[in-house]
Order: sequence, then structure tokens, then C-alpha cells
Amino acid sequence: MSSSHDIKSYSRRLQDQTRAELYAKRFESGSRRRIDKREQHAVRKIFAGLKGCHSVLDVPSGAGRFINTLSQGGRRVIEADVAFEILEYAQGKGENLKLDVQALQGDAARLPLVSGAVDCVFSNRLLHHIHAPAERKALLREFHRVSRRYAVVSFFNYKGLAQIRGFLKRLKGRTPPYSNQPTQDEFREEAVQCGFNVQAVVPTGMPWVSQKYFVLEKA
Repeated sequence: MSSSHDIKSYSRRLQDQTRAELYAKRFESGSRRRIDKREQHAVRKIFAGLKGCHSVLDVPSGAGRFINTLSQGGRRVIEADVAFEILEYAQGKGENLKLDVQALQGDAARLPLVSGAVDCVFSNRLLHHIHAPAERKALLREFHRVSRRYAVVSFFNYKGLAQIRGFLKRLKGRTPPYSNQPTQDEFREEAVQCGFNVQAVVPTGMPWVSQKYFVLEKA
């Protein structure tokens, strides 16, 4: 397995102050700012429709990009990340916004929370970095354990219309690591195997945009 596409290596990505600072500003300008806008819109829409969702665990939280959206309606938010360096940004953001936010350092695969600790687990831009099905399912099972009811996880459908992007990148001499990614149906089956029902698959843009959100409810 490529060392850059497993849980252990992903967890180390921001355990460095310089990289944490760069990541904290990643979605503030350029094309990533547009990505942030459409992600926030999709997440806001999803959580507005989750009945009885009063608390959410954001893991990995990164710099707390979704704090404001997840907190809407008075929802309690726990920001969790293995990297203390980036978690400081999330905690500071919550304090500046005067929101009910708790910062928690912990690995997504072994969360320091009791079972059923929150109503929902939200995980953005994590699972597509994990190429081994067994490791993806280990994360989904941990989300199932700590959630009382829901999980909302991002999925990148690199085997759908987004294959065109891969073709264009190869024309430019780049080799996108898409071959080991699951299809949307394969990922759906993984979620079911881990104890979830798939309530919805929510797009973040036009049909050719690869990122979707799977809205999962415990079976």
C-alpha cells in the first residue's frame, strides 16, 4: 500500500506547525474558496434536515472550517483532530465566534469518546485518502460506535463522470491515484456492512463534480 494513503500516514499530515498554518488558510482564496462555498451549502442543507440532531463530532476537524455551519440551530460541536497543531486553530475559531464548541485531540480510528456520545459524526475529506477497504470500514465502524444516530461523510466518486478529470490530468503527465478508489456502489455497500442505512447521497455541485455527501443513519 502507498504510504501516503493509509490511516497512519494521513494522521501525521498536520503534526507540524508550518503545515498546519498553511492548511488553515487553504480554503480562503482562489478555486478552493469556491469549493468551500459549495461544501458549506451542501452541509447546511443536510443538517437542516436531520431530526433530533443536537450534537455533532467533526472529525478530522482541521482548522474548524465547518464550525459555524455545524453550530447552526444551537447544535453542540466537538472538533476532533489527531494533530494538536491544527486543533488550536479550530478551538480559537470557536472561541472567536462564541459558539458551544469543544476541542478534542484524538485519532479518527480510535476516538476517545464513549459509545453514543453524539447525535451525528461529520467527516469531510477523509475517507478518499484511505485506499484499503478494511481501513475505511474501520473508520466507519468507529463513527457508528460514537454516534447515536447519524453520520455524514464525504465521498469522491472518481469512478463516475469525474473519470474525465483523470483523463485530462494524464494528458498533462500527472498520474491521479484514483485506481484504488471504490465506486459509489462499493462505498454504499461498505457503509451498509458497517451498520448504516444510506438515507441520501447529496451532490456538492453539477453531476461531473466528484464530491458527494453520504447521509447515513444507524440501522
